[in-house]
Amino acid sequence: MPDATRPLPDLVLGDAVVDRDALRRSEPDLIERLLAVATTRVLDVRGASVPQRRTQLLWRAPQAQDRQWFDTGGVVLYLGHTSHGPALAVLRPQDDAPVPAPTGERPGDAATATTSEDGGDDAPSWRTLRDIGLELSGDDLACVTAAVALDQWHATHTHCPRCGALTIVVEAGWVRRCEADGSHHFPRTDPAVIMAIVDESDPDDSRLLLARGPRWKGPHRSVLAGFVEPGESFEQAVARETFEESGVEVTDVRYLGSQPWPFPASVMIGCLARAVTTPLRAQEGEIEEIGWYSRADVRQGLADGSLALPGRLSIARALIEHWYGEPLP
Repeated sequence: MPDATRPLPDLVLGDAVVDRDALRRSEPDLIERLLAVATTRVLDVRGASVPQRRTQLLWRAPQAQDRQWFDTGGVVLYLGHTSHGPALAVLRPQDDAPVPAPTGERPGDAATATTSEDGGDDAPSWRTLRDIGLELSGDDLACVTAAVALDQWHATHTHCPRCGALTIVVEAGWVRRCEADGSHHFPRTDPAVIMAIVDESDPDDSRLLLARGPRWKGPHRSVLAGFVEPGESFEQAVARETFEESGVEVTDVRYLGSQPWPFPASVMIGCLARAVTTPLRAQEGEIEEIGWYSRADVRQGLADGSLALPGRLSIARALIEHWYGEPLP
């Protein structure tokens, strides 16, 4: 049997790290000074999308329009110090950013290539973090994760929640300040638990609880998840969400690992819990199909197409493979 107390290894987004260099965010004119340096790396962000060519992010050099954008209230983030130097993200509206031309690339980018007229492999395109997360490595992945999360926060927090006045961007893009009442507002991250619920009543083979919500169709199944409520611990959230969604009571909740999930602003806390009861009652409106799966069920379902699991970017996949004991196809 696999060791159920072993922390989750190889969480894609959880392992992505960059030197955020947070102490520099309060430096006067930091963004202006970095935009004036030709070796600064700039990443365009449009909603949840970034430009990519082949499997490489399309970083570029600062341009005159970046300063104009910043001077007129546009958001430019200081992402930190990467292995190739300081990095900025220019956040633009979803419909206001053309695909950058493959010129002015910074050190460490893909080799310069000609954009094909028929949109071949060398043509730059906009891709989401979900699309390219497994293709990126090192601080590139960490930069995109942070930039996408902050982009969505800025887009929905333009006004002060206290007085309704407009806010301005300060601290190199990491804080918004209300000029009417002086209050400061910081990016929010909503904690959510995601849990592998295991039935160990059969000593020969445990079973895992998998379910499908209304947004999914067909054979897709995953583990249960839900947001942590105010005044609640992670362990309490696991027990409450599991009972609400499945009718199963659990005990022995154990933390296994966590990773950011900026869709739009969560951190997923991965846990394992042991089922005390096994009869199932799917929560109306939240769960459409639910069931217990043995390892044999998972193997057979993946082989015949009756079961599809979450992608490798998600912590859900890591939790399932941790229970299973080895990587799944």
